[in-house]
Formats: sequence, C-alpha cells, structure tokens
Amino acid sequence: MKTTDKTESVVLQPVPMEERKSWLDVALIQAGILICVPSLMLGGMLAQAMPIGQAILSGVIGYLITALLMVAVGIIGSDLGVPTCVVASGSFGQQGSSKLISALFMISMIGWFAVQNGVCGSAFSNLLSQAFGFELPVAVSTILWGVIMLITAVYGINALDKLNKFAIPALVVVTCIGCVMAISRFGTAALSEPIAQTMSFADGVVLTVSFMATGALNAPDFTRYQRTRRDTFLSSVIGVMPAGIAMLVLGAVMTRIANQYDISLVFCDIGLPVLGMVVLILATWTTNTTNAYSAGLNAVMVFGLAENKRSAATVVLGVIGTALAAIGIAGYFEAFLYLLGDMFMPIVGIFLIEYWVLAHGSVKFYQPRDGWHLNGFIALILGFASTRLPFGVSFVNGMVIAAIVYLVLESILRRKQVN
Repeated sequence: MKTTDKTESVVLQPVPMEERKSWLDVALIQAGILICVPSLMLGGMLAQAMPIGQAILSGVIGYLITALLMVAVGIIGSDLGVPTCVVASGSFGQQGSSKLISALFMISMIGWFAVQNGVCGSAFSNLLSQAFGFELPVAVSTILWGVIMLITAVYGINALDKLNKFAIPALVVVTCIGCVMAISRFGTAALSEPIAQTMSFADGVVLTVSFMATGALNAPDFTRYQRTRRDTFLSSVIGVMPAGIAMLVLGAVMTRIANQYDISLVFCDIGLPVLGMVVLILATWTTNTTNAYSAGLNAVMVFGLAENKRSAATVVLGVIGTALAAIGIAGYFEAFLYLLGDMFMPIVGIFLIEYWVLAHGSVKFYQPRDGWHLNGFIALILGFASTRLPFGVSFVNGMVIAAIVYLVLESILRRKQVN
C-alpha cells in the first residue's frame, strides 16, 4: 500500500508518515481548488449587491470562517490519516457512511465535475470562435477538457501536487497582468460609483461560507497527507485565504470596472484571447481535478472496492461526468447539487462533536462504528431541516442544531451503556 509517482494506492487506510507531504504542497492544492471561475463569480455577485468595500470585507470574513472550519475538520484527517468518507464512519457507522454519506459526497463531487467541465468546454469553444474564428463544437471541447482533467485526477495526490506547483504561480502572474491591463483600459471610476444594496453584509458572509461548504467537509481528503496539526493549520489558512481573497477581489473589481467578473473574458475584451484561454484552462483544471479525485475516493467506500481500484473508479465517474457535460444536461443538476451542499454544514457540526468533544480530540479515544449509527442520521436530518428556518443564519443553524442534537443523543446513549 503506497503512493508512487504513477498512481496513488493509499485510499481508505491511514497514510504512512513517510508518504506525507509538506504543508506547502497541500496549501497549493487547496489554493488550486479556489482559483476558478466560480470564485470570481462570487466576487462579482457580492460587488453587484453592495458597496465594493462591504463586498470584499464580507467575503474575507466568510473565507476566514471557512478556513477555521477546514482547520478543525482537517486536523481530524491528519490525526487519523484517512479521507472524509472514512472519518464519517465514526459518526454514521461503517455501513451508514459507505452506503449513504459517501454516496452523497460522490454524487456531489462528480456532479460539480460535470458542471465545471461543461462551463470550461463552452467557454473554450466561444473563445476560439471569437478570437480566431475557429468553430469547435461545444461537445467536442467538453470531452477534450474532461479527458485532460480526468487524467490528472486518476494519478492522484502526486499529480495534483505537480499540477498546482506549475499552475498556481502561472495563474498568479497572468491574472495580475490582466488586472493591471484591465484597470489601464477601463479606469477605476466605477469602483466609487454608488450602488443599490440588495444584499446585507451578513448575507454576503453566509454566501461565501456556503460557497466553500464542500471544501470544509472534504478537507481530510487532502490533509490526511499532513504530518502535524501545525502543517494542517498552515496549509488550510495559507491555502484558502490568499487565493480566496485574491479571486474575490479580482471578481469584484472586474465586475465593477469591466462589467464582467470572468478575467478570461476580460482578456478577450482587451485583445489578449490567448491569455484568456490560459487562465480559463488552468483555473478550471486545478479545481475540477480535485472534484474527480474526491469522487473516486468516495466510490471506493461506496462500492467496497479494493484500494488499488481508486484510479479505475475515478475514470468511470469522470467519464459519466464528462458525458453529462457533453450532452448539455449537467447544468440542470445545479439546484440538486446546492441542495446536497446544504447537508454538508450539519455533517461538519457532527464531525466536530464526535472528534473534538466525545473523543477529546485524541486518536486513542476515536472509534469508528460498524453498521448504521442512527444518532448521526437523526442529527443530520434535524440539522438539514433547520437550514430552512425563516430566522437565523442557514449554515449556522444547520451546523449548530446538528451538533447539539448529536451531542445530546450520544450523551443519552452513553448513559444507557453505563447503566
């Protein structure tokens, strides 16, 4: 059981200490997840709904909350050395985790792979048409980039590491160039223009945290490769904050001055379509590869596959996701995917209670359960229902209610076991 330069084979078992990576390696992977068109869109949405200063500050606070949650959940992964789908067995039971929780994770991840693949394929075809007059069918473009992104995911953590070491610095340089050129072209007067506020500051924070809910929950998929809690803290905070804030600011500024949050399209507007394609491809690639990778990890759990079948499972799911994107129906799943996302913050609350309260934050007190652990599912259902309450903050409602319910149920269960 090892991770080679070819394909990763450590899947559900704890990652051996000698195969773990530096905090910077994992931070680059976390940053790669955030450097994407949807992150720019988040900045654009906030900038269109409130003054730009408030938009940026609400996003920064949202990312800070997310980073701290990623630290708390990520340390569970680094302590145990296992991915999220295995961590879930402590709260939901082995069968509950494999048959339901991991299935939800798998569907969510491959669904987002399909959605982002479709966006990339469509945008790439449009860029070729507008810039060079070359008509590439969207379906062909989608399949092409789906295959390329899938190859990286198949090879696992080492391929992600190498991709992000190249892509992140390149994206930073190119997007900085684009930002400077866009400001030179369009000016900055629009940044100070008054705007009707259609979203509260608190709602901006909620939107940002909701945007990153999956990242907080899936943190152990990557932090299992960290050696220490300090490494997990550094990779989570430094991986999330600079990249997230940079994309937020860039999307907000581009929306206000160029009326377009997508920097790749701004490049086309200022006559540099090739740079636009570079940004589009690298940004989608670094994010979408991790979607397929996490889907493959969960597939091993769901279908009870051998550890060395993770790459094959990733291929199958990636082909399904690419096919959904190519035939143009992936976008119809977005509402369903957001609904799944509403379940993730309650699960985070349950994880935190199970490890940090009941197990006292210690590996020796943490015990995975066999079968189905109903307390976890009762807490999840009530936590999810609380996200629909007409008061409070949805993600806080879900996480806190699920955590309290789980703690109460576990306390009752333990008293019964003692008696």
